[in-house]
Amino acid sequence: MDVDSKDSGTQTVTPVEGARTLAPAGTIPTQRSRAGGGPHGGRSRRTWFVVAGGLALVLAGATTGVAAQRAATLREERVAEARLRISAVLPATATDAGVRGALDAQATTAVYTSARTAVAASAQQVVDHANGTLAASPQAGDGPRGALQTATGAVSAAIAGPNVSITALRAATGGVAGPEKAVADAQAAWVAAEQARIAAEQAAAAEAARQAAAQQAAARGSTKTTVKPRSTRTTTTTTQSSGGTAAPAPTGGVPAGGKVCAGSGGSAGEASAGAVGEAINAYRASAGLGALSISRSGSLTSHALNMAATGGIWHSGGDNIVGCVSNGSASSLVSAWSRSPGHNAQMLRTDVSSMSVGAASSAGWLFGAVRFS
Repeated sequence: MDVDSKDSGTQTVTPVEGARTLAPAGTIPTQRSRAGGGPHGGRSRRTWFVVAGGLALVLAGATTGVAAQRAATLREERVAEARLRISAVLPATATDAGVRGALDAQATTAVYTSARTAVAASAQQVVDHANGTLAASPQAGDGPRGALQTATGAVSAAIAGPNVSITALRAATGGVAGPEKAVADAQAAWVAAEQARIAAEQAAAAEAARQAAAQQAAARGSTKTTVKPRSTRTTTTTTQSSGGTAAPAPTGGVPAGGKVCAGSGGSAGEASAGAVGEAINAYRASAGLGALSISRSGSLTSHALNMAATGGIWHSGGDNIVGCVSNGSASSLVSAWSRSPGHNAQMLRTDVSSMSVGAASSAGWLFGAVRFS
């Protein structure tokens, strides 16, 4: 310590660096930190700050990790809940879609079934009409009739087939019109030819009758004899069982038991035995029976000529049915036979396979005699 001699009355103390400072007298010393602190105190504070900062970082990191984990867990829970909700909705949605699909399929099936039923009914009408044409056209020929039967058979098979489409059924039905028209045209041609043949035969018979009448008139004039005219004109037929006999024709008239075909008689000529046979077969076909073979019989033709010249009908002993019609038509003769139970039964026999026929004409009349065997 240095003493300033300039002022001997007052003494001061000048602090020396590194020396301890004394408190003034009468005061209580107080501890205070020096500016900048000691070297060991500053280092401790820095260490504490480092540790505290590290702890803060650790705590912050831990807090951040926990928060992130909780957020991830929350997301997973929300995803799981969403999946549960979707799982609950999907079956119901799938069920609704299935129901809608089933209803749509049922509606489509119902519409298709209704349409096919209508087309099938129309196709059946076509088949029925074609079958009627076949029944009414027995003389159309095997070719046209066979083609039509094939076409109707195809339609019937298509109607019965459960898997045949509407388009295929319509196509099969459309294939009937052509064959049916061919059958109708063939039958019409046969009828026209038959009518022309009958007209020619009737014209020839009328001419023959005229000539016969002229000859008879000349003969009566030369012999001074007369013939009593018949007062009635009828169409009659008669029949007998196979093997029966008939009374011989007396000279100049119809035998006892026979029938008079009024307005006929005189000159007679042979008519078509085949036409009579075909008319019988057509009638059998309309009844669903098969055709019989046809042959001309000389003995039955002779008997038919005898009946035509005499003007009446009777059994010869070698026939089953005989008859006469005034219009000269074979179909009319068969129609007359069909109205008699006995004649009808003979024409529709199922125990025979052939027929022998004789036919003649006189004065426009047609006479026929038939034997079935």
